[in-house]
Order: sequence, then structure tokens, then C-alpha cells
Amino acid sequence: MEQWTNESVVTDLARQIEQRMTHPYLTRHEIVPAVDMPLLRWMVELIDEESTEQQQLVLATYFAHQALELHDQVKDCPNGSLARQLNVLAGDFASAQFYKILARFPTDFSDRFGRTVQLVNGAKCTLALDDEISVSTWMEANFGLVKTLAELIGQTYLTSYGKQIIEQRATTLHKEQREQLSALLAHAVA
Repeated sequence: MEQWTNESVVTDLARQIEQRMTHPYLTRHEIVPAVDMPLLRWMVELIDEESTEQQQLVLATYFAHQALELHDQVKDCPNGSLARQLNVLAGDFASAQFYKILARFPTDFSDRFGRTVQLVNGAKCTLALDDEISVSTWMEANFGLVKTLAELIGQTYLTSYGKQIIEQRATTLHKEQREQLSALLAHAVA
């Protein structure tokens, strides 16, 4: 992995994520997952670390991603169970953090992220319903929000570190899909 020029930014954002997701009910039931540090490091790698505005966009993106991940876990819980209700609640709480931060930005940011959330949800539905999915659908479902963050700040999201994360998370893909993904990433990484 690459050396991080400013790990303190990553650490500070992780602390802010933990603080914002600390709610007595969620904490008591231990429903909020640990901060996904590789994902957070990747997003911080994309930004100007001195920019408070871009740091806030990282937080918003992270909360949107976390909300979607928590809501994805609902399908693995028995109907009517407390675990199911808690996953919905935690996902909604993360989503509220996303919108709370995004409200400080121009409406075109909200519009863009809103469209991305729709695309990510559509891609996730396709993943759930179909075994034969395209690599681009898998990428959209898993990293569409990071791509939107990068586009909004004028960066490419397929960095060397981002490529490593994508490849690590591609274990659910079939062999031929992983090969397609590797070829795609080999040509796309900045």
C-alpha cells in the first residue's frame, strides 16, 4: 500500500464518522459497523486534504455508502426481527447524516448524488436478481458513490490504491468477470 501523506485527515474523518453514528440506541445494540478504513483512505486520497469542503464531501459520500450497505444487510435478517429493524434504523441514521452534510452544498451536488444513489440501488437490485451481471454493473453497485465524489472534485477515482481495493472486493465475481475487471483496471488506472 502507498504511504499516506496525511493519515491525520483519515483519522480525523474516521473519528467524525464514529461520533456522528453514536446514538444511544444504536450503540446499545452494537449495530453500527466499524469505519471502513480502506474505503475512507481511498476517498481521502482523491481530495485536496487542506479543503474542508472536500473533507465534508468525503463524509457525505461515506455516509451514503454506509447507509446503502446497512440497508443491504436487511435481507439477511429474519422478517420482523430486532436485527432487521436495527439495520433499517442504522441505515436511515447514516442516510440522515449524508443529507445533513449535503444540505450545506449547492443543490446540483444533491441532485448528482441523488441520481447516483438511484443508479447504485438499481445496480444492487440487478446483482441480487441476476447471477450473470456485467463488470460495469458490479462497479456501479459497489463504487458508484466514490466515482461521483471524484467527478464532483475533478479527479479520477481509479487510483492505484482504489484499484487495490476494487480487486480485494471482487472475490464475489466469477473468474471470467475478475479477469475482465483486471483488464479494465489495468487500462484505466491513472
